[in-house]
Amino acid sequence: MSDSEKIPEILKLIDILDGLEALIEVAPTEDVEDILEEAWLQVSDTFPEDFKAATQHDAGAEGLRRYLKVKAFFENPSERSISASELEEYYRSYTASEEDEESTDFFFPD
Repeated sequence: MSDSEKIPEILKLIDILDGLEALIEVAPTEDVEDILEEAWLQVSDTFPEDFKAATQHDAGAEGLRRYLKVKAFFENPSERSISASELEEYYRSYTASEEDEESTDFFFPD
């Protein structure tokens, strides 16, 4: 299956994750929240490996949509547009995650 054929399926999965994220926020108990988080992990585990690797720093529904938009732009910039602010937001979320990882090095010395 080509990347372009995977996109509609990935978008449906992102919508499911978005719904689960909304439910997690209003879960009435910690047990229900845990169940919803486990469902979120299981759904996100169905993404193609390359997609999971590319979105590991920003794996929420919003970050996944952002990644798809940036990916589409770089694959075909003449047909897909992206604003400078959208591209900046993508890189900001990516580099913020990397900075967070670096700051945890203190807790995990070699």
